[in-house]
Amino acid sequence: MRQVGKRVLLTSVAAVALQLPAVTVWAQDQAAGPVDQIVVTSSKRGAQNLQDVPGAVQAFSQDMLEDLGAVEFSDIALRIPGLTFQDQGPGDREYIIRGVNSRGTATTGVYYDEAVITARNKQDGGGRQADIELHDLERIEVLKGPQGTLYGASSMSGTIRFIPNAPDATRFEGRAEGTASTTRKGEGNYHVNGMINVPIVRDKLALRAVGWITRDGGFIDNSRLGLKDINSNDVEGVRLAAQFEPTDRLTLTASFLVQDREVGGSSRFNRGALQPNFQQLLTDNDFDVFPIADLTNQEFTVNSWDENLKLYSFKGEYNTDWGSFLATTNYFERDVLFRFDSTPILLFFGAPAAALTFQPQSREVWSNEIRFASNFEGPLQFVAGGFYMEEKKDFEVQVIAANDLGLPLGPFDTSTDFFVGPEGAAIFGRQKEDDFEQYAFFGEATFDATEDLQLLFGIRYFEAEITSAARETKPFVGFPPTDNPAFTVPADTQNKTTFKISANYQVTEDALVYVLASSGFRIGGTNDNAINPGNVDVPVTFGPDNLWNYEAGWKSAWFDDQLTLNGAAYFIRWKDIQVGDFDPSSPFPFVQNAGKAGIDGFEIEVNARPTPELNIFFGASYQNARLREDFPDGEVLGRKGDDIPNVPKFQFSGGAQYTQPVNDKIDGVARFDLAYQGSRDTLFRPNSPFNVHLDNYLLVNAKIGIEGETWQANLFVHNLTDKRAMVDAINSSQDPLAFLTVRPRTFGINASKRF
Repeated sequence: MRQVGKRVLLTSVAAVALQLPAVTVWAQDQAAGPVDQIVVTSSKRGAQNLQDVPGAVQAFSQDMLEDLGAVEFSDIALRIPGLTFQDQGPGDREYIIRGVNSRGTATTGVYYDEAVITARNKQDGGGRQADIELHDLERIEVLKGPQGTLYGASSMSGTIRFIPNAPDATRFEGRAEGTASTTRKGEGNYHVNGMINVPIVRDKLALRAVGWITRDGGFIDNSRLGLKDINSNDVEGVRLAAQFEPTDRLTLTASFLVQDREVGGSSRFNRGALQPNFQQLLTDNDFDVFPIADLTNQEFTVNSWDENLKLYSFKGEYNTDWGSFLATTNYFERDVLFRFDSTPILLFFGAPAAALTFQPQSREVWSNEIRFASNFEGPLQFVAGGFYMEEKKDFEVQVIAANDLGLPLGPFDTSTDFFVGPEGAAIFGRQKEDDFEQYAFFGEATFDATEDLQLLFGIRYFEAEITSAARETKPFVGFPPTDNPAFTVPADTQNKTTFKISANYQVTEDALVYVLASSGFRIGGTNDNAINPGNVDVPVTFGPDNLWNYEAGWKSAWFDDQLTLNGAAYFIRWKDIQVGDFDPSSPFPFVQNAGKAGIDGFEIEVNARPTPELNIFFGASYQNARLREDFPDGEVLGRKGDDIPNVPKFQFSGGAQYTQPVNDKIDGVARFDLAYQGSRDTLFRPNSPFNVHLDNYLLVNAKIGIEGETWQANLFVHNLTDKRAMVDAINSSQDPLAFLTVRPRTFGINASKRF
């Protein structure tokens, strides 16, 4: 019997690998139709069916986003095998692909259409990846593995592309949507958005406008200040676009996007009990210790968040018989005023005072690209171009004494001091400015060696120059001013060449296999040496890190495209890792290079339509991300074999949607989704007193509704089991142990109408 089982297993594996028509159990006679086919442009060589792309690319169409009820990227992140994220609240998230996670510039590149909006923040909180709400998008593309040749240095682990719908000069159309819901142990929520597309000159000129308003009620209470539901999230946004086609060959597109976000307070909450050392600090300084209740914290201040972002974009495309040219220029501006409770830090320094830290920060990114994509008749095709970017980032810290209501006692007046004069509220201040300039030349060429075998070679050379300046605006009382209170780091120039080599083979008409090797690179930066009251030995700069990704994968379609089965296996070798927060007891974060890491894993994605009424989705990944050598002072920082923080070994997601006609005009729809994340640690050393072990969790969503040709209405529930899924945690000498979780169980109704 065992031998028979082995033969059956081997036969099944061979059938999958070779695309043999051996399996006949599929209900092909039901004319189920193919699974949805998504067209992507990840290769920058025009539209391509997702199943024909020889690489690990996952895509979400507009219909898929609407079916999921996705408003922000975090709503779909758990459904992407190999992707996880660190989450400190709305607008403050970091996306991690294939376990490549560390401090410094983001390791995942992010584009909105052709604009670079990749996060760049190595400071101590706030301002990570911008969350532009997902309205009227044609699709989202998630490119896994290094994309260093076509998309640049920050794409060392992958790239996420948000691609909005373009204006359409052939027809008038619009859409309106509204959602209302209630969250357990929290406030009510509502969301409205709408789109209108207007042809101005038929087939030549069109305008498209999209607007959205979101109100997510809070669900975290502050027991010290007596405030309830503090972490409300209010978002308003508009996107305007115009497209002009003066000829059949030339298309000009201009767009503008603005989004404002106001978060009422921190999403952190305490769980279990405060650490004994922090409780002792509170009692020694005559502060109350409150009982721990579900979804509550004991912060001393009102920690709101204000954010404004703007994005201006222009691109021109010109098509010829032998290829297409594209030129684009984009300006991205993001201003954040982040506030957090700095009382624990003062207590750590022996200063018995409640205080609020203001962190005004602004970032401006001007990105430009020009490229040519060939359309030759022969076996050789290529894409080649140039890229130029300027970036300016200003970051400031203002620590101000707070009153019993958690509000600042007064203005940040650097001529006064709270601990010296009774009229002053200022405690500490610093500023940092970064200027960054980069240019690059890139290209990828493909060669059809045979009818079924294709070879690819890609290369990118880039050079970047970084200049930083920092100063201490208000010294901390009791500490002498730093030896160098104001300094400018001389310009640091870095350059690198990245490569991609791949081969793909069309086994059958419906099955493709590929192998590839690709390199990724991330620039270095500067630390805040001038701001160092603890006299920690901080390096002035930190250098780049880089990696190589080696991958083999397949794409396959079965039963007349009613089933697609895709997968990839990879191993990554990463060196000179940029690591931050080496010593959790130091007063300010810094970054330096240390050690090597290895990441081995696989990903699988299945989409099926076994009957005309039923769609099934499943994806899973395994990643073993660990250090390959000790860091300096490995007892504290990390040793060979330690897991990379915040990277689960195993994750999966799945779902099913069933559609059944009610009559000849109305269909009934039911959908069920689940997502699982494995356990992980927040630091390299699991035995560190500051490490937090985050347990695994399973989240369940469901909806039921009806839909017509141009409308739909649904009842839904998110987080059906009301799981306290811990997505992140904060723990150090200066921060009481706190967790961040997903929104509790939320029931709601959603309706939309197209016209």
